[in-house]
Amino acid sequence: MNLIMGLGALALGVWQVFVSKQYFDNMRHQSAPMVFSIIAVVFSMLFAAFLIVFGFLKIFG
Repeated sequence: MNLIMGLGALALGVWQVFVSKQYFDNMRHQSAPMVFSIIAVVFSMLFAAFLIVFGFLKIFG
C-alpha cells in the first residue's frame, strides 16, 4: 500500500512541476496581474515539492 501511495505521490509531484513550468512560461500572455500569477506558481511548486518528498518517504520510509 505504501508503494502505491508513494508512486502516486511521485507521479502527481512530477506532473505538478511540468504544469507549473508550462504556466510560468505562459505568464506574460495571461490577463491576470503578474503578482497573482507568481503567487500561483510558487504555491504550485511548493505543493509539488511536498508530494515528491511524501512519495519518497512512503516508498523508502
